[in-house]
Amino acid sequence: MSRAGDFELSIDATGAEGPSPNEVLVADYASCFGFACRAGAQRELELELGKIETEAEAELDDDDDLTAISFHMHIEADLDERQVDDVLALGEEICHVRDSLKGSLAADVDVTTDAF
Repeated sequence: MSRAGDFELSIDATGAEGPSPNEVLVADYASCFGFACRAGAQRELELELGKIETEAEAELDDDDDLTAISFHMHIEADLDERQVDDVLALGEEICHVRDSLKGSLAADVDVTTDAF
């Protein structure tokens, strides 16, 4: 059992009884990136993104080390390509988890707008 602030997390290296450490890291990154995109869009672009859902995937090597991360974000707002690029750039700039990972693990992100 791990504690994060007031919350208990059941993290299991095998993934049998809870998410693995790698799964927790990827989920944390995806959550932080989504929040960062929303905050940047509101603050810098005066855009409301509406509902956001993010699907995250990771690739592991033979030693179970993360080698690649990708996100597919579904954003309710109907954005043009420039707006998507601007929102993603702000997400990259603001996301603290992204800053903590080595550059080779920066997520490859694609977006579907007008998704809901």
